[in-house]
Amino acid sequence: MLTKFKDIVSLVFMKNIKEVFKEYLEALASQKYESAISFFADDATVLFREGSYFGKFQIKMILKNTFSIIKDEVFEIQNLNWNYQTDNFATCTFEYNWNGTIQGRRFVTPGRGSLAWANIDGKWQIVLEHFGPMPN
Repeated sequence: MLTKFKDIVSLVFMKNIKEVFKEYLEALASQKYESAISFFADDATVLFREGSYFGKFQIKMILKNTFSIIKDEVFEIQNLNWNYQTDNFATCTFEYNWNGTIQGRRFVTPGRGSLAWANIDGKWQIVLEHFGPMPN
């Protein structure tokens, strides 16, 4: 009986995945890797066009590097679709426009992304992130 009560209480106070996703986008916009890394599970995987990163340490290093070289970064998403959602797992897909400045040169990169989220100990965390180019 106590376990069911604890489960109900945690569901009431647990943040909605859509709120957490919005907070993640705000953390990315801050360009502070310390803020962004807090959204990843310890054993998360990130797949980018230029490489694959496994575990929080590798993800932290790629975020730190990316944020250090890109200035005036803007990451906007469109066509957000929540494909699957339960109390413990959720996936979403979206299209994005990413732009900024690297070494004085402006870049604009459209693409698409997908995220898999798991509710780990009452906290939504990213277990898989994939950003890649739009199909031809």
